Amino acid sequence: MKRKRLLVFGVIALVLAAPCVFYFSGAYDRWQDERSLADICRGSVDTSEVKELLGVDRLRGHDVEVEGGANPHAGQLRKCSVGDPEGRAWLSAAMDWSSDAAGALHDFGGFEPYGDAGMAIPLGRGWEGVMDEGRSGDDLVAMVNMPCTNHRRDPQRSSLIVTVKGQAVHSIEENAQRVRFARTTVKTAENAARAWGCEAHPGGPIDRVSNNTAHTKVPQGEARGTCAGITTAVRESATDPRAPIENCYLLSDSGKSHYRVSSFYGPFVQALAAQSGYEDELDPGKPAGRKGSSTWATAECPSGGKALYIVTGLPDEEDRFAPDGQLELSALKTFATRSAERHGCTGLKLP
Repeated sequence: MKRKRLLVFGVIALVLAAPCVFYFSGAYDRWQDERSLADICRGSVDTSEVKELLGVDRLRGHDVEVEGGANPHAGQLRKCSVGDPEGRAWLSAAMDWSSDAAGALHDFGGFEPYGDAGMAIPLGRGWEGVMDEGRSGDDLVAMVNMPCTNHRRDPQRSSLIVTVKGQAVHSIEENAQRVRFARTTVKTAENAARAWGCEAHPGGPIDRVSNNTAHTKVPQGEARGTCAGITTAVRESATDPRAPIENCYLLSDSGKSHYRVSSFYGPFVQALAAQSGYEDELDPGKPAGRKGSSTWATAECPSGGKALYIVTGLPDEEDRFAPDGQLELSALKTFATRSAERHGCTGLKLP
């Protein structure tokens, strides 16, 4: 009888101890991690690749089906994020149909009329994508537009747009890290296209990306990228015929941005007009014109859509504008002419 009681007590002790062992051995945490990462963003995010990118051993995921996500004609589909449980590093991804390109543009950087929206550095290798440093300077952001050949006649779903942001434990601005981030972004875009039934033609493997030129001043007359042909001192990026967004900043004598000249292609043409503040800066119904502190032009592109080229005056150190109409129009004409030619667009209409 005594041995039987000891046996019963022993079994009870094992039953009570097993959860403690499971918890304190780390098995419980690993189980929670794996559960949270299961099929995140419908399997679009390769979590093993993200671990290498972020430099962490563990990842915990959060998957959100946003409002309207069950509706295949809704704009935004899903957002998800993965990160180190300690909060040291993270990566987020958002998937949008072309009908919500304004949301993707906002996630990428906003493009407020009077702000410095970054450089939109092209991913290259045949991808309709751009990347930049995030607003904090410690993170990166990239956006890829995936035209869907099976939805060409559906303006709501003519393309799938994937926006990825991330911050690693170590410096994500090192060039090797920027390459890893670009590769993670395009792989996520490919996976998302399959998951949401977008038949797209992906670009090639990314083995290098252009340097970050967000803070690099190019002396007067030496521009060779997006600002080529503009004679003032500038900040510019490399060019690519498939880049859906391009930026060029004209600098004042003090080195502060005086004008921003930008181009938008594909779904981002209409998306810009939907950004906060542009109701006073842009008239989407006119092919060219001037309104507020902005002047714009358009062209017809091989895809059948329009391209938008816009120059916007930026405030100085004292939040004042110092317009130079001749410089503004000259920069817009030079920038738009070169960008349209690069993208195969014709019929440029200038104000």
